Amino acid sequence: ISQRHTLKVLADPEKPWATPESSCRPQLASLIELAGQAPYHKPAHESHCQRELSSPVPWRFHAFDGPNCRLLLERLKAEDVASGKIKNMLAAADCLVMATWLPDPGSDGIPFQEYSPTLQNMEHIAAASAAIQNLLLLATSAGWNNYWSSGGILRSELVYGWTGIEREEILLGAIFLFPEDTQDALTKPGAHRDRKGPS
Repeated sequence: ISQRHTLKVLADPEKPWATPESSCRPQLASLIELAGQAPYHKPAHESHCQRELSSPVPWRFHAFDGPNCRLLLERLKAEDVASGKIKNMLAAADCLVMATWLPDPGSDGIPFQEYSPTLQNMEHIAAASAAIQNLLLLATSAGWNNYWSSGGILRSELVYGWTGIEREEILLGAIFLFPEDTQDALTKPGAHRDRKGPS
């Protein structure tokens, strides 16, 4: 736990890193399965359990390996949309996990990526957060630098359409997994690591 730390790795989007010959998919699949051992108090609403990803847990992990990170980078560049440092991270990442949580259906007219402030939805967010923390710890143990992003452009309807993520899911974190060797890329550690204090 103490070894886990945030590290944002920012490569040049015009010179994305080559992806490893061996795909990270098998290893990442194993990590996701273990991360899914997180506790959850309330199962997801049945409407979320009638889709391809039908688990009763109130979160979903959508995994993208290196080649798919670069493909997403190229689509963002082609659309020329503002994306902050997301493009830089996509240029360096071995993997990206879009971690979503599953809100209970609310009244009609709730805007995209918004939800009703209910106790049950709070339970779903807490459970999904526990699963994400598991994934970060497992990634650290496996040798990946990692960064939990709020998502920026990745939480947009545009990117949801590209990736096939159900619009009813709400992005809780875009988890970037970077190689141990950060080469000559600009890196940024977490801004608040030394400011935690007693809890």
